[in-house]
Amino acid sequence: MYGVFSQEARRRARVCFISSALSLVLVACGGGGGSSATGTDGAGGNQTPNSPPVVSVPNLDQSAIVGQAFSYDATQSGQTFSDPDGDALTYSVTIAPANIGLNSNGGTITGTPDTAVEAIATITARDPMGATASDSFSIFIQSNQDVKSLSGPAGLRFVAGQSITFDPASWSDYFEDPSGNGLDLDITLDTAIPGLAVVNGRLEGIASAAGVFSGVITAANNTGADASLPIRIVVIRATTTGVPDLPATPIDYVVLAEEDLPLHFLQPANGGNSIAARDNTPNDNPLTNAGATLGRVLFYDTRLSVNNTVSCASCHVQAFSFGEPTRFSRGFDGQLTDRNAPHLANVRFYDRGNMFWDERAASLEEQALGPIISPVEMGNTLANMVAAVEAQSFYPPLFAAAFGDDAVTSERIARALAQFQRAMVSAQSRFDTARIGDDPNANTPDFAGRFTQQELHGMALFMPVDDAVLAQAGLGPVQSMGCNQCHQTDAQVLNRPPQNIGLDPVVNGEGATGNDDFKVPSLRNIALTAPFMHDGRFETLAEVVEFYATGINDNGETSNLLRQGNNAGAPIQRFNLDEDEIAALVAFLHTLTDEDFLTEDAFSDPFED
Repeated sequence: MYGVFSQEARRRARVCFISSALSLVLVACGGGGGSSATGTDGAGGNQTPNSPPVVSVPNLDQSAIVGQAFSYDATQSGQTFSDPDGDALTYSVTIAPANIGLNSNGGTITGTPDTAVEAIATITARDPMGATASDSFSIFIQSNQDVKSLSGPAGLRFVAGQSITFDPASWSDYFEDPSGNGLDLDITLDTAIPGLAVVNGRLEGIASAAGVFSGVITAANNTGADASLPIRIVVIRATTTGVPDLPATPIDYVVLAEEDLPLHFLQPANGGNSIAARDNTPNDNPLTNAGATLGRVLFYDTRLSVNNTVSCASCHVQAFSFGEPTRFSRGFDGQLTDRNAPHLANVRFYDRGNMFWDERAASLEEQALGPIISPVEMGNTLANMVAAVEAQSFYPPLFAAAFGDDAVTSERIARALAQFQRAMVSAQSRFDTARIGDDPNANTPDFAGRFTQQELHGMALFMPVDDAVLAQAGLGPVQSMGCNQCHQTDAQVLNRPPQNIGLDPVVNGEGATGNDDFKVPSLRNIALTAPFMHDGRFETLAEVVEFYATGINDNGETSNLLRQGNNAGAPIQRFNLDEDEIAALVAFLHTLTDEDFLTEDAFSDPFED
């Protein structure tokens, strides 16, 4: 944003510098130069002396905002100067102080100012004989007073039938107000939520129906500036009382998760294995349509918990990539877990196969039963769970279709749940679209053509990108942070043991081996899975990026992958990203969001509300 200061009191004194060694008329010698009329003999004839340029229309002072693009033509389309001789003029501009984010090319000033200051710009016009004239004006660069929205939580999750009060003021940390005037936050609903209403700026009531809804939280200051954040609002069922509504033609999970994978999931990349080759499906539990269908019903059935209040989907919500938008999950009797619920997208491609943050479960099959018998999460016993499932008349046919007979066992429940989770393949993000390019049958990525310049810059920070690709988007070479050393392949899944990433200055004795080493999750749909880390300590992606750039602790067990040169004992690698680089990396991470995955019927709740 920039504009003209109209107050005459703020006009700076104009000083026009006119200089020319040739502008003095030497009558006695007949000297002169520039635009001259040469005599017929070419020697000693009458010559017209050169006239220097003059300032015709002085520049008015300009204004600019820190962090916002600025462009100004100081020639005013050629009107600033005139030349009495009609000579063509060339222009140059100097800006003082220098190094404030503004540059000049000829008579044009462009850039994104990064410092609040009064800058003095001087444009100089020069004629072919070297005669010059100059005009100076101010560029008042002001701090950005606009309200900014930061990367916040993906949304809210409520339980139907429970009293709800949500005050949008609790999201004030996800907005920035440089003016310091304070913010007023409001919430508006894009779609009505049965039982809920906005009262005195707060969302209140008792939700009477499950579903996925949307809204906007807006923050405004008293200068009229505002910013907004979209918000997903998910209402889940409190209990399960009905029967599943399954399609007459079974969903083909095998096609969805195995046969229709895009080429970049099937081809090896960078000398390594393909994504599909990292499949952790065991030989004794292959994905079947009937098995995944049974798993889907079990996944959403709260009757697997001791008091019919918690299902797997209570903490792994489809709209949040089967993660949860709160730091910890609430169990069957209101207790909180001590870990953030990991999201499940592309869980089948973690080829180590171990599950939970500390990898204590050797497989998805083993993991599936853990929350059911947890005294905090679902609070049941395997025997009680089996009895509850057997008591429902719709289950025996589903078990018979999946396993050949209608026997209900905890092992079969675990296998069906594992199959359903392995069917959760996410491969339709904007990243995938750019990775595929124009021809899905050829390896022809088009990141420069399908990403914004900011997104491509962020991608280059995340992993090495060829300079030629960056040049197509007008970017120079970018030093990669090497994030892809851990978040490998085009599914961004780790193929290494759990890592200590230096979250704390001392080792707390947690994790897979007691060295605070935790599993590294896939980054697919990461923008929807806040808060982050095993304990949900970071609320926004920007905080995560800032941590990796400057906040990693050397606690003696910190991974070599985070050290200079990947060498044991070497100092931690610091990148000291600036605000634009952090924003670019966050923008790239948003390209990993697969909206189709979040609404895919094959993964949705089969029970009628």
